[in-house]
Amino acid sequence: MIQSYKAFTSKDWPDSLAAPAPSGKGSHVPKGSGSDPRNVLGFVTGLADPNHSILIRALLDRESLPVSDTASDFSGLSAGPSAYSMVQDRIERIREESSLKFMEFRDKWRKRLAFVQLHPFLQRNQWFQQEIGGYSLVGKGTRKEAKMLYLQSLHDMASDGERQVSALSGHMFRLQGELAAVWHRESITDDRSKLLPALEAALRAGEAELFKRLRLSLGDLALETFTERVAKWDKRIYGSEEEMFRGIAWPWLSARYRSGFEGFMETFADLSEAICESMIVHYEGKWDLMLRGLAPTQLSIFPRLAFSAGAPRASEPPAA
Repeated sequence: MIQSYKAFTSKDWPDSLAAPAPSGKGSHVPKGSGSDPRNVLGFVTGLADPNHSILIRALLDRESLPVSDTASDFSGLSAGPSAYSMVQDRIERIREESSLKFMEFRDKWRKRLAFVQLHPFLQRNQWFQQEIGGYSLVGKGTRKEAKMLYLQSLHDMASDGERQVSALSGHMFRLQGELAAVWHRESITDDRSKLLPALEAALRAGEAELFKRLRLSLGDLALETFTERVAKWDKRIYGSEEEMFRGIAWPWLSARYRSGFEGFMETFADLSEAICESMIVHYEGKWDLMLRGLAPTQLSIFPRLAFSAGAPRASEPPAA
């Protein structure tokens, strides 16, 4: 996702947005935090719903009380095999649908941004003028003029791309609720088994808000990127109208694309699709972790549970 952002904007990933985790899986972390557990923990804490945090604290406090004979065994605590099977199937279908939708998106906008389609429209709106030696765009390329050119040529495409991301977001967020319902039914038997589901519920709204911010930033990002990079065109003269059309959005013109307009669309689609894939990878990693339940190797997270599960106290030597 970071590489797609840089290819589209020629800028580094902004500090104001979270970046993919170093592993490429699971949660996102602030740019520059690396794998420092304190930074990651601080970021995750910032996502948590305070009401659920209170619930988690109450559940942990109860673990400091004498352990009931009927308490759930720690090994495999809160595992959800049915929900696990469900997420494997649904995530893969969402990934395939996302890939298909972006293929259709690219095909549609390659046609709409082609010379034979877009050039006559811009010509009717009097963007071109003939000069001695060739053709040029009308005006000097001020920020206001560049914004107007964007609105008449690429705005609808960017809005369509944002809708693709929004549709996938809707699928993913609905899946969270369905998975949680199945998981809770099959895994929650007592207070101890509520710990992991409570943690997931605490983070869910924050995760959704993070991806919502990324999605809603796409439209403004496309506008700002175009107006910043396509400007001051008053001294550019082209030998033909088709050559001029190809070079209007010159920062995105390369041998791969028929015009800069097409290059803008393709790199914007790359970024939009990367956001979708990042969302899928995050939730896939999250549910893969959560639905396996807590394992004996995680006993150190809850010392009281560790002791009740048979692990030696810190003051006791391990068994020979």
